[in-house]
Amino acid sequence: MAHVSLCLIAKDEERMLPGCLESVRGVVDEIVLVDTGSTDRTRELARAAGARVLERPWDDDFAAPRNLAAAHATGDWILPLDADERLAPGAGVALRRALRRATFDVGLVRCHNADAPDAPAGEVLSGVRRAGPPALLPRVVRRAPGLRWTGRIHESVLEWAAARGGRIAALEVDLVHLGYSKEIWDGRGKRARNLALLRRRAEDEPDSVIALGYLAAELLALGEAEEAGEIAERAWAALDRQPRHRSIRRLAVVRAALAVRRGDAAVALEAVDRAEAAGGANPDLPFFRACALEISAGAPGAPGREERLARAAAELRRALALLEGGVFDQVIYARRARALARLGAVELRAGRAEAARAAYRAARTPAHPADALAPAEGIEAAAGEAEALVALGRAGEALAALEPVLAAGGPPRAWAAAARAAHALGALEDARLFLARARAAAAG
Repeated sequence: MAHVSLCLIAKDEERMLPGCLESVRGVVDEIVLVDTGSTDRTRELARAAGARVLERPWDDDFAAPRNLAAAHATGDWILPLDADERLAPGAGVALRRALRRATFDVGLVRCHNADAPDAPAGEVLSGVRRAGPPALLPRVVRRAPGLRWTGRIHESVLEWAAARGGRIAALEVDLVHLGYSKEIWDGRGKRARNLALLRRRAEDEPDSVIALGYLAAELLALGEAEEAGEIAERAWAALDRQPRHRSIRRLAVVRAALAVRRGDAAVALEAVDRAEAAGGANPDLPFFRACALEISAGAPGAPGREERLARAAAELRRALALLEGGVFDQVIYARRARALARLGAVELRAGRAEAARAAYRAARTPAHPADALAPAEGIEAAAGEAEALVALGRAGEALAALEPVLAAGGPPRAWAAAARAAHALGALEDARLFLARARAAAAG
């Protein structure tokens, strides 16, 4: 029977550690914990659970304590977790079953980010209390000579595995991650810490598309689009100097997102096409191909417009199918509601008003709160649905749907949609007032 070593790195985790240890009870055969400077009861709790506790000063490098823990493990397999991660109910049995017939060297587990630290595991797994789609992470590793994690942040064993021809497999094992919730993320200053470490990693690995892709993605998430673009282009120029096994998907998605923002369909398509050619399906890729095709469709009457819009709609449906039926290493931007809202926009431009209305409606009524559009995206979707209703001859419904949006101020598009609806109803004075509000909103 395979022996499993739980390898943890921790600092001031007395709140989170007990839940992690409880989740692996009866699953692991030993626990190795590297403490990086706790001032609370983390070490005492670990020792009480039978862990071998090692101490290493924190030096802005997650890979170093990860490697120290692995070096002291004695099991056939290593389960590298963080204190804020838990094996989901039933995951231990699934893990042991997978190890009985293992032909892989690295197992990818499905990580589900909870929307709050007290979210019940069942609701996180079902999606009701999950923040974003699940992601595949390397959390089961065959112990071998020279085993190493690399990268001072977002440390990974995959570079080591790929360099030695290691076999990688996706497992039917679920993990719940509590540290992604806003309460913990903001309360522990993780975003500022991560950005600083990502900058240092980019200095350590100036030509790595992995390091630069992570930094560009973080900068884009922080609204620093100009610097994100500079980093992304620097990394893109280094593509031909990368080992073949390195994934360029994250970098390609960031580059495509930035290109879509500035209306550059050609660059977005180049980024997506190159990432797909390198292998590996991911919802972000068809999502941004659809965005680029929509941009390139042009005005009514433009050559190839109908064909491009039809292709864009097909790509969005492909993204939706992937989101519905698969788990990927990470989905950066594509979400079900976001893809549906974009599909609504494409169908509306193509003159398919009923399909547009249905897509917008589905985007605005997600099955789970975690899937909801951001407020600004929701307002745009409401305006789009109103435009579709006007096109269907249902102007009264359009105005009723827009009322709460307009009462809150509303973007130019919402006022313009209201103007069209009022005009269709013969309320010309209202239409003029709404149009004036649209112009004022656009101007200021």
